[in-house]
Amino acid sequence: MSALATGEPGEAALPISPGNPLPSREQPLRGARALAPDTSVAAGVALLLDCSAGGQATFTLQDSSTLTLTLSPGLTLLPLAVIGIASAGLTAALNAWVLD
Repeated sequence: MSALATGEPGEAALPISPGNPLPSREQPLRGARALAPDTSVAAGVALLLDCSAGGQATFTLQDSSTLTLTLSPGLTLLPLAVIGIASAGLTAALNAWVLD
């Protein structure tokens, strides 16, 4: 990416370079809570997955919608407000945490 359009329509795009990096509102995460199948938790700001064997997992989001993901082995950080993981259809071997 070489430029970012921000502000009002018609304004010039801002150049992106080592001296002018992409603007970000990231903040440090303050806590981690384990996510266990079929156990509801309060939603956090992100989901951390440590998957040792690939497969599928279905997550319940804060608005009660569900999202089935096909996971590969490895560490994954997703910006999802998750409140649960279902045991039904869980074929991935994983540890999961809701991050605050």
